[in-house]
Amino acid sequence: MSALEQAVVLAAGEGRRVRPLTRYQPKPMLRVAGRPILEYPLDAVVDSGVDHVVLVVGHGRNRIQNRFENSYRGVDLTYVTQSTQLGSGHALEAAADRVDGECLVVNGDNVIDETMVRVTADRYAESDAAACLAVVTSDRTGEYGTVGVKDGVVDRIDEHGDGASARIDAGVYAFDQSVFDALDRTEYEDGERPLTGAIAELDGPAIAATPNGAWFDPSYPWELLRTNERILYAHPTLAGVTEQVKESARVHESAVVGENVLIGPDCKVSAGAVVKGGTCLLSSTIVGENAVIEGSIVGPDSRVGANALLRDTIVGGGATIGDGTVSPGRSATLVVDGDEYADRRLGGVVADRATVGANVTITPGCRIGPRGTVAPGIALRRDVPENAEVVA
Repeated sequence: MSALEQAVVLAAGEGRRVRPLTRYQPKPMLRVAGRPILEYPLDAVVDSGVDHVVLVVGHGRNRIQNRFENSYRGVDLTYVTQSTQLGSGHALEAAADRVDGECLVVNGDNVIDETMVRVTADRYAESDAAACLAVVTSDRTGEYGTVGVKDGVVDRIDEHGDGASARIDAGVYAFDQSVFDALDRTEYEDGERPLTGAIAELDGPAIAATPNGAWFDPSYPWELLRTNERILYAHPTLAGVTEQVKESARVHESAVVGENVLIGPDCKVSAGAVVKGGTCLLSSTIVGENAVIEGSIVGPDSRVGANALLRDTIVGGGATIGDGTVSPGRSATLVVDGDEYADRRLGGVVADRATVGANVTITPGCRIGPRGTVAPGIALRRDVPENAEVVA
């Protein structure tokens, strides 16, 4: 087992591709399977044996610090702030004064298990390399870039994905102290200093680990839903799911709750409502009579009206979905940050404290910003900015 005893968890980013859900909180605090994403990498590094974690925070840092305070599962936490988000390498540099010697570095916005960290740490400990990075096989290299590996050694990292490799960087690393000098020599690209750019600047070789662990990157709204669904279906122990319906939740005897569903504390599911597979209702969510929810994330403190239909939909905290409103969800072509993504399964995205009136139809992919309002009877076909109101 590796002697690595310290870890840096990078949790400073906003997660702009899942806006408007991250307007007031960082992406690592979005919930999948009832838990903040950040808890998954924290569990992974704690289970691997570290005794100190440095958390690099930035956007919405108070949300993280207020939740975790100074320790997690008995392991001390130290916070450093990346005041301006200038890339993952820049984020690690912010922790330089808090790291002494070898360390693990893990992305705080990916869902991983202990295997991803342990195998990477062990592979590093058994070598004389300057670094080890976890790689996973993916058919989406165009979105992530690729990692070239020859005889176990990383010989190329292409951030743009050239199709020559099916391996991608999983965001789990072990480094020796030279990584900080390597970062000093790493050029900025498009205004950011990437951590992967430092690999070529290291004083020694970087090797690859290929752990067969759980790894999910919910970087887009549809991936947030897919990750939530896959954990509920295939990895419930990873999320610590011990009961499908929390004891304090109230589910009417005529309501139907399918398999692979999570209903949080103090939720209310009314008469005739149907909650189908892949759905997570967070705490204190109210589901009205005869509403149908499938493959969605709702809450906390949100209300879904009677006879509403939500499919493949994300609803933030404190939001209201009116009676009879329909967010049908289906495969659609969506545009995020100017890039087009075809055949993505997504309904609406309703941010915190937004209000959607009765009998609204939400076109797949439409996003409603925080405290946005949609009047009753609207067929919504475009995004609604924060605090904006859409009227007939």
